[in-house]
Amino acid sequence: MDICNFEDITYLQDNQKLIPLFTLNSLLMPGEKMLMRVFEPRYKQMLDDVVIDDLYYGHVMSNPAMKMLNSWSIPFDIGTLVKVEKMEEQGTNIMYDAIGKERFRIISLIEPSLPPEDFGSIFPSVSELEERYLEEEPNGKLYSRALIEILPPLKGEVDIIKWDNLLILWEHYIKQIIDLIGISEEIKTHIGDMKEIFSNPVEESVWALASMVIDTQEGQVSCLKAEFVKEVVSIIESNLQMKMKRISLFREGNE
Repeated sequence: MDICNFEDITYLQDNQKLIPLFTLNSLLMPGEKMLMRVFEPRYKQMLDDVVIDDLYYGHVMSNPAMKMLNSWSIPFDIGTLVKVEKMEEQGTNIMYDAIGKERFRIISLIEPSLPPEDFGSIFPSVSELEERYLEEEPNGKLYSRALIEILPPLKGEVDIIKWDNLLILWEHYIKQIIDLIGISEEIKTHIGDMKEIFSNPVEESVWALASMVIDTQEGQVSCLKAEFVKEVVSIIESNLQMKMKRISLFREGNE
């Protein structure tokens, strides 16, 4: 992943896009929905830019293994395009649903025009911050941007027997969680209904299960970088087995 200036990008290939980036502490799977709250000027500017032209932005995760760039964190080179839906203002906050779309790989990163700054609890307006750089950088932005390459759909198919076994493992894990936290037995009756969502092992259902199960940084990054659907299924299975092992250790420690 390179670092470049906006002026360096003169030509986009068919599978490439220039997009804003929203850097968070977790990734978003294709098809996943996340409720977002925006209050920082840089991301308010980003939302203005994408919503007015009905564009996507990129949901990425900060990479702790990378050195900071002019005090800005560097993301992993993988992410998910996001469609903004149901946006509304609540006081000084902007609330919206982030809908995960296609996966992408970052080719080049364009850093913001201003260094990060601690504003405390009172943020300046977007226009106040823009005045600091627009004269020297008319194409500048408060947020990070990137030249990206859209990744193709996952290759291959899911083995139906392996998928059914995976759903059995997932169901067992959910029941174990319910037993641990003492939720009513009536909740268990809804697990069968939830399984119907994943009954057809297509790419959409694989991503849906991945978004519910995988919560580790390594697992999320590996999933989004996967080329074959069997890789994602394997990561889901490994994460479920790890979670089941933790439950067993927890039970042993409390006996």
